[in-house]
Amino acid sequence: MECRRAKAYSSSANLGSGFDILSMAHTAFYDIVEIEAEYGKELNITVEANSNIPTEIEKNSASYPVKKILEDIGISASVKIKVIKGVPEGLGLGSSGASAAAAVAAINDLFNLNLSKNDLVKYAMYGEAAVTGSPHPDNVAASIYGGVVSVISTNPVKVVEIPINYIFDILLFVPINIKIREKTKKAREMLPKMVSINDYVLNSRSISSLILGFVKGERDLIRLGLNDEIVEKARLPLFPYYPKIKNLALKYNAIGACVSGAGPSILVLTDKMTDENKIIEEGVKTCKEFNVECKVIKAKLAGGVLVERCY
Repeated sequence: MECRRAKAYSSSANLGSGFDILSMAHTAFYDIVEIEAEYGKELNITVEANSNIPTEIEKNSASYPVKKILEDIGISASVKIKVIKGVPEGLGLGSSGASAAAAVAAINDLFNLNLSKNDLVKYAMYGEAAVTGSPHPDNVAASIYGGVVSVISTNPVKVVEIPINYIFDILLFVPINIKIREKTKKAREMLPKMVSINDYVLNSRSISSLILGFVKGERDLIRLGLNDEIVEKARLPLFPYYPKIKNLALKYNAIGACVSGAGPSILVLTDKMTDENKIIEEGVKTCKEFNVECKVIKAKLAGGVLVERCY
């Protein structure tokens, strides 16, 4: 059997007002997917994992996109998928997206399919749908491309890498004693059906400020851009400690802070002007005030998914 091993990093989606549009890959965690395959008379897929994730083909974020790719191209093969989870689940860190990204990259390389990155995102979205019920593209796009990405279109899929011209580091406040059942589904149900024109304009200003800040390398624009008047506010019951953590991050001169994806993890961008130690110390205390135990992870921007032969 031929075998490929793919590694895809964790990600933080939305980045303030960029709901379902922006996402950032980071080195905090990663998933590994190994795929062995040989041509056969019919398509047969089996899944194993080092965690309690579903191993049913259409409920697993790695196997379902693989199934769709092979069916669409018309390949009959015996395929064994091994998912090695490193990205914690249900914490807004792109866990299912990392597995999906690694799986589509591995199968693409294994069968020499020459799929574009946009095609890989399109198929990886099936993995998100399998787990969360929503085929959102932002996390998988970041894990496939690396860096910071903007999803311009989903039909057809078009993703653009945002040039980053400002050096920053990443702090992630990751709750380790919170488990919200079907968190992504619940978080999407909390979104408002209608928004005011004023909030729409404020959010449009924020997303344009953030993108321009990254491209132009202007700290103040990035800080202004890491704000949201719609989604974060609607979901605040899921992470009531967030406003206080954001305020103290700004107090100690972080570039800015936002909720990581649908939460409950919090993303803080820092640089040489930031007092990281104070943010960590007081941020952990803030979490405890809300009976939440937070682990702080330091990370940097990550590259895209990596594929190698299994040895």
